[in-house]
Amino acid sequence: MAIKRWLASTLAVLSCLAPSIVRAADTGSISGVVFDQGGQLVEGATVRLTGAPLPGERVATTDSNGAYRFPLLLPGSYVLEVSKQAAGTAKRAVTVQVDVDTQVDIVLGLNLDETIEVSAAAPVVDLRTTEVNFNYDAQLIKELPLQRTYAGLFQLIPGVAENNAGTAGLVSGGASRQDNTYLIDGVNITNPGFGYLSTEVNEFDIAEFNVKRGAISAEFGRSSGFVTNAVTRSGTNQFRGGARFEAIPAAWNAKNEATNIRSTTDRWIPSYALGGPILENKLFFYTSGQQITSSTSGRVNNLGPVPDSESTTREFFGKLTFAPVQSQFFNVGYRVRPSETAFAGVGVNDSPEVATDSEGTNRVATATWNVFFGQRNYIEAKYLRLDEEGEAVARTDLGYRPAFSLANIRQMGYFVDPATGFRYGGAALLLNRQNYARNEVRVNSGTLVNLGRTSHDIRGGFMYEDTLEDLTRIANGWGQITLVEAGRRYQGQYYPTQNPQLSKSRTYSFFIQDNIQIGSRLVINAGMLFNKDEFAQQIGDTRNTFLTFDYGDQLQPRIGLNYNIRKGKGDKVYGNYGRYYGSDQKSSARAHAPLRLVQNTPFFDAATGALISDTTSPNTTGRVILPGLQPTYTDEWLAGYATPLGGNWGLDVFYLDRTARDFIEDQPSVLPASTFVVDNLTNAQRDYRALTVELTRRMANRWSTTISYAWSELEGNFDLDYAAGAVFNTSSILQDGPGVFVEDDFRYGKLGEDRPHVLKLFGTYQITDAFSLGGYVRAQSGTPWERRVQDWYSGYRLLLEPLGTNRNDFWTNVDLLAAYNLRIGGRFVTRLEARVLNLFNEQTALSRDNRAFLDPRTRQFNGSQVAGDPASYTRALIINTNQPNPLLGSATSYAPPRRLLLMARVDF
Repeated sequence: MAIKRWLASTLAVLSCLAPSIVRAADTGSISGVVFDQGGQLVEGATVRLTGAPLPGERVATTDSNGAYRFPLLLPGSYVLEVSKQAAGTAKRAVTVQVDVDTQVDIVLGLNLDETIEVSAAAPVVDLRTTEVNFNYDAQLIKELPLQRTYAGLFQLIPGVAENNAGTAGLVSGGASRQDNTYLIDGVNITNPGFGYLSTEVNEFDIAEFNVKRGAISAEFGRSSGFVTNAVTRSGTNQFRGGARFEAIPAAWNAKNEATNIRSTTDRWIPSYALGGPILENKLFFYTSGQQITSSTSGRVNNLGPVPDSESTTREFFGKLTFAPVQSQFFNVGYRVRPSETAFAGVGVNDSPEVATDSEGTNRVATATWNVFFGQRNYIEAKYLRLDEEGEAVARTDLGYRPAFSLANIRQMGYFVDPATGFRYGGAALLLNRQNYARNEVRVNSGTLVNLGRTSHDIRGGFMYEDTLEDLTRIANGWGQITLVEAGRRYQGQYYPTQNPQLSKSRTYSFFIQDNIQIGSRLVINAGMLFNKDEFAQQIGDTRNTFLTFDYGDQLQPRIGLNYNIRKGKGDKVYGNYGRYYGSDQKSSARAHAPLRLVQNTPFFDAATGALISDTTSPNTTGRVILPGLQPTYTDEWLAGYATPLGGNWGLDVFYLDRTARDFIEDQPSVLPASTFVVDNLTNAQRDYRALTVELTRRMANRWSTTISYAWSELEGNFDLDYAAGAVFNTSSILQDGPGVFVEDDFRYGKLGEDRPHVLKLFGTYQITDAFSLGGYVRAQSGTPWERRVQDWYSGYRLLLEPLGTNRNDFWTNVDLLAAYNLRIGGRFVTRLEARVLNLFNEQTALSRDNRAFLDPRTRQFNGSQVAGDPASYTRALIINTNQPNPLLGSATSYAPPRRLLLMARVDF
């Protein structure tokens, strides 16, 4: 018995000598060492792996070090069976998580009840990588009061402020909101042009959700924010499925305290899932579907009643999993998501005639092929086809450039009343059609090499991607109409008649990575990523490539170190450096194209209505790309310490420092505004610093919890998050003219996504076998804001005080879930669930009116400007202050009121 206890206590140390393991974006792995009861390594033992996610079985044989491994495993539950003649047998249950190696060391012939139990779960601390990873499985997600969407899971990410306000895929992870990468089954579903989440998924489909918060390895690309990956469910040898119905009627929502208006939107969401075998142990299927219907009625805004609106989204997903032989594995999936909305786009200050009808369809097709050559080598190939199609049509057709009439100014276009800010007429575009497509091919391979006391887990891969944006815009009336020049002129902004713009890009990517294990306590992660990006415009049959960033322009080293401080205790100190080039967003293909869609700017006399001029807006014409243009980059330094605390607790403390430079922008060739050139901004900067602490307790004794706190600073003078939606990442309004230069006074400060304090606490408690509770508390700093007036382009972006001088209120939110599960017979489980979001109805102000004065902008100077000095032109711009804004500092949006959501679900 003493020998057996000694064996059990030293397994963790000995397992460090096992080989490093291969993982991929949507899989995990199992590795370990096999011993006999005398403590000797067992060579030639047969290790057999079975499990619900795996058609058939996988078999390995231990090597001369007694080691075995199973790479590229879908997340889920498995069973290991080990045997060797004369040495005995053993059996263990194992749980696999995404991008984590589950280490299971086995003593043949030793029963678990004779020794200390060795956990079959993934390790609390992954000693072999510096990547800051977080995994959330389907069971945990189901028990928490979250939004049942891909974007809803962003609430779980430590240090990421998420207001639960419904803006999909636009949250900051220490960079711009558009610098994140979103994956499904390891392939990219980020919008190719603007970096937002391109599609959503059915709650049934998510088997596990993985987040990479920092130290992203060369294998996983160049995101300077975070990377998320939703791994979808697969079929098994058993027929399993379910159906659910979620009800979110408006009557169950609290009133908006600011307007005393209750939400008038009813949402109904039926869905289903079904999976099972087609050929037992060979071929599985999985399918799901849902329909989301939103009906809005009885609306009233600041102008009066608003007509009813209805939105319908349907979704279908199908997946096949096939293992014809042990050495090959296939996954093929297809998702389609059509949607349509009637009477959309009417905000609190909009007249109903500005509404649009919209429709669109998202499609995602994926295919994966894994081939194994023994235990040491593999090839993985993936293909993705992403389509995102959408168009919006104005409900009020004003004609194209109607005869301008002051008497009917509200019928001339999308008219903004200068006195009230109310908007009338019709949508600025009669047709806005934007279709995106991405084709992506990835091929990765890996091998293991043992050299003395070191082992090398060497991986390499290639990725090819091509993207397309098909853009059509047709003006409605004279487009957007505003009063300018101290009330002397009306200005329009419209698209003249022109052909659609076809914008294309290609990306070629290579990576090499070596995870070097030295002895039993030190692992070095070394990698290099090479990218080449081409931006082009399709004109007729000709593809015109006008901008290329070559491999030599984008060398991206990654180097990390993990050291096990307390031998055999499972802790580590870790550090990492990485460079990330921000060329994943391909909006440059549209913005800098030689023949891009242009806009015209007409001026009308405000007294007579006579047309004064109608010329092409210089900031919308083709740009001259200056020689020597370099891609934007981010340098990231990371240091941390992680350790298990007891059997189920884990602590991770890490510090992130990111510095972004070489921002690309179009800018006037001659100040203050003229034709535009594209160049790097030498004076632009963005810096992010964050210290994050996360304490986690796995589910044990009926409860689990996670507590995270992050202190951070996001500072600079280049803030792409100035708008509610996505913007061009290399052709924003910044640097276009006076009031938006990065050199302007007050421009450096706290950026819009700066949140100094973010605290999150969530947990689950299984009160009985049938009844469970889930809770989620988050508390975070409010958004920064400052007083502003109109700039050269009539937007409120010219600062009167340093960026981030003021801050909205600290926001605290509590969500609660209660569920009752009733088992019917042997297979059916009925679940009744209630979620209350914003339990205490804390309707904290999230944004405020920052307009200091309402005077129309002028384009006149006081004569103090200096040639070549952008900031001097902003200082010299004459600003009228005759109309102070009485609403300055008043709240313009609030945290969503308390909402009650009920759900009934049946699983079998």
